[in-house]
Amino acid sequence: MRSWALLLLMGAALAQIGKPAEGFLQGILPPPGSQVQVEEKNRRLLAVGYTGPLDAAFLGRLAERATGMALAAPLGEWMAKNAGNLKGQRVSLILGEAFLLDLALTEPLRARIGPREIQETALGEDRWVLGERGPMLRIFSDFQCPFCQRLAHEVLPQLKPRALKGELRISYRHFPLKEIHPQALPAAIAAECAGAQGAFWPYHDLLMQGRLGDYLGLARTLSLDPQAFAACLKDPQVAARVEAERALALRLGLRGTPSVFMGPYRVPDPFDLGRLLDYLTLAR
Repeated sequence: MRSWALLLLMGAALAQIGKPAEGFLQGILPPPGSQVQVEEKNRRLLAVGYTGPLDAAFLGRLAERATGMALAAPLGEWMAKNAGNLKGQRVSLILGEAFLLDLALTEPLRARIGPREIQETALGEDRWVLGERGPMLRIFSDFQCPFCQRLAHEVLPQLKPRALKGELRISYRHFPLKEIHPQALPAAIAAECAGAQGAFWPYHDLLMQGRLGDYLGLARTLSLDPQAFAACLKDPQVAARVEAERALALRLGLRGTPSVFMGPYRVPDPFDLGRLLDYLTLAR
């Protein structure tokens, strides 16, 4: 099976994956001789299937409705360029970062549009976790990334109480973009050292305020042992743990931060609390 990536801007349409499944098919008029199938999980729309003739325009409209992305034109262009050469084959198209279109270019054509999914065992060990029960929200993040700081300021305060009530767990995962953020790796190492003294999340919150550089000073703010903290900052094994998590993110094909998974599902817009909660329902 071949994999392709269509990196597309989000459209204005409301994505339906993750929403209640009832009503999705209303108003959809499939081509003659074709069928559209709906997959549900926890009474939410998980994926949409299509079986029928190759109709790129309809398939694009169906994908737009499922994902909320402007897909009709680029998918039509891709079909026109590639479908003939790939006749009889199976291909997967990554739509944006969070959705997958699986195609069997046979007669009849078969398609499935769903969330991009990664086995949770492939996501590695969760070490810095808030909460004790529920699906795992994994945030691959960078302390110098302004979008990660925005997520920490705008979204996490609304999720932390839910984690404490047992609705979900929140896992911080290191993905320092050290090529463009010179403080990302030192900040991640410092957070590890705070975690060694039981203060990962308070230290995380200070770093996400943009307080980068004076890592020992931040440790003193939290009344951590300064000598142990300073020794930890120089420990190569600590840096190696951060680098290993960064390497995992790269192997997973993550392109930037924050990259967020709810259970096995890649979340398309982690700044949208409603979308996160929709995916929480899917992941239960």
